[in-house]
Amino acid sequence: MTKSPRVIFNSIFTLALNNPDSKYQNHTKTIKRVKDMYDYYTNEEKRAMSMYDYYTGKLTKDKTMNLVMENGKFASESEVEKRKKLSVKYLENSNLWQGVLSFNNDYINDNIDIHKLEQELATNILPKFFKKCGFKDPKKMFYQLALHTDTDNLHFHFSFMEKQPNYIYSKNKVGYRRTGELTKVEIDFLKNQVIHTIEKEKIYTPLLKETNKDIEELKKYFNPKEKNYLLSNKKDLLLEEKILRLGQLLYKERLDKDTKIKYGSIKNKEIINLTKEIKNYIFSTSNSNFKLEYANFKESLNKINSYFYKINEDNNIKNIDVDTSLIDSKNKYVDNYIYNAIVNYANYNYKKESKTSSKIKENDIIQEIILKHYLKNKKQTRKDILKNYLSNSNPKQKFRNKNEIERAIKNINDEMEEAQKEFSKLFQNENSYSK
Repeated sequence: MTKSPRVIFNSIFTLALNNPDSKYQNHTKTIKRVKDMYDYYTNEEKRAMSMYDYYTGKLTKDKTMNLVMENGKFASESEVEKRKKLSVKYLENSNLWQGVLSFNNDYINDNIDIHKLEQELATNILPKFFKKCGFKDPKKMFYQLALHTDTDNLHFHFSFMEKQPNYIYSKNKVGYRRTGELTKVEIDFLKNQVIHTIEKEKIYTPLLKETNKDIEELKKYFNPKEKNYLLSNKKDLLLEEKILRLGQLLYKERLDKDTKIKYGSIKNKEIINLTKEIKNYIFSTSNSNFKLEYANFKESLNKINSYFYKINEDNNIKNIDVDTSLIDSKNKYVDNYIYNAIVNYANYNYKKESKTSSKIKENDIIQEIILKHYLKNKKQTRKDILKNYLSNSNPKQKFRNKNEIERAIKNINDEMEEAQKEFSKLFQNENSYSK
């Protein structure tokens, strides 16, 4: 039985705009393709996230892009934009080489930390490869790489160019390399350097020692041979953390605001941004049935707002001061996010016959759902999120926070009519409004 190769290398090249062999090249399309390369490399959906990255919060704190530069560091967004411009500048006279190194995952996971290999590629292997390709000084090469995990095999994309004439011709003459095709000797050298680095790590470097008890516990959910602990479903995991963080912020906001969250008064940018991100992700990735529920949900909110506005209009109410004792006395409704959202919001000024009057918005309900969920699970941590994800085969158990919101949205439509009836009772009490 033939074994699958441990390392596979593929490459393409784009000739320099001034290369004599590029006379049939569409320069406009070539320049666009070079710029687009950076967007492809830095696509966050393709970025590797390990258990360590998630548990330590590295990726949520780190504002860098998925692009490793010559010094082994990740580029910032501004650095990526700068590199786009430089690549177009260098393309005038230098060829662009693009390569993909892909691996048998078991081979990598059994032998080396993928991020250690990433650093070795940037600072050691590629500079040696450039020398083998005939370039005089690796410091005069412009290059970058990106680790992607969007396929069945871990793989690195990388590209390189000459900043200035750097290729050694006969009699030590230096100029730009005209030939784009890499030779078999050059390719084999690169693959051998990669394999040597991996094997060296296996022999000389002991396994990573992790003293943190939580990490050790979480490792048990991985294949014993797995060394990199790479996580799939990155977006859903980060979404779970965002929901947890939003619950914490809303809880603090409620404590600071005399037990009521006045939604329109929330100025905390993190709360506003987190709510938008959570809503946009859940409603853009859920299945078509849920999207139909969401459309019904929005329509139900419109009916509630129309109903509330009509009460204001009929009773000539300018400033509403709702007596919530009727609702608060009924355990059936105390924890219901619809009623809570409306009660909290009802302390606001609903301007008579104003087309711009305040409304209860989707974000208000979502925040109330998340707050209610948080109050039930205050002790939840990033470790709990990881443990739920790693230990459960049921998707609804893997991502409990996300599914809690979806279940709540589905239930809201049946409760809206009941909400209208109960709230009409608030306005039948003479103490419930001021004229």
